[in-house]
Amino acid sequence: MGAQALGKQGPTVAEEVARARELSLGGLFIALGIVIPIALHALGGGKLGSTLLPMYLPVLACAMLVSAPIAAAVGLLTPVLSSALTGMPPILPVLPLMVAELTLMALIGSLLHRRLKLHALPAVALALLAGRVVMGLMAALLVAALPAGLQESLPPIMRTPVTYVLAATVAALPGLALQIVAVPSVVALVERRRGRTVG
Repeated sequence: MGAQALGKQGPTVAEEVARARELSLGGLFIALGIVIPIALHALGGGKLGSTLLPMYLPVLACAMLVSAPIAAAVGLLTPVLSSALTGMPPILPVLPLMVAELTLMALIGSLLHRRLKLHALPAVALALLAGRVVMGLMAALLVAALPAGLQESLPPIMRTPVTYVLAATVAALPGLALQIVAVPSVVALVERRRGRTVG
């Protein structure tokens, strides 16, 4: 009985502290994922979001610092809460695409960096690539699943998902480059400070 009881022990104090830290980080980066786009839209008159991808940066940075389930939750909740609180992104057609894209990107980024120990830069690049793929798949699914009446509300380019993804990617090249440069820098800074705190 004693051995069985020991085998069923719950998480250690250190594990609980680590989980609480990850949840705190997740909440912080969700808040940043809502606030940064608001500030950028205010500065750019709403035209900079699709170019600089301000919501991607906190989601991807968080993904490099927390476990995969929490990273995926951050990727899911950030666009949903932002849409509910600010109307950005709009429910149709952008929100379903961003939810799928950010959730998958965060999950893959966390798995690559935290579990497989891949450097943050290639992890971010591969996560962004996966995000573009899922964007195209979701666009195709959206076109196929929506009733004819709602399909009329979609941008015409979205009815050709490959063209839509290519156009969105070209427009977002500055933002994609920003993620590849900025996210590893943010992650390195946080991990360095975390190491000093632990030490």
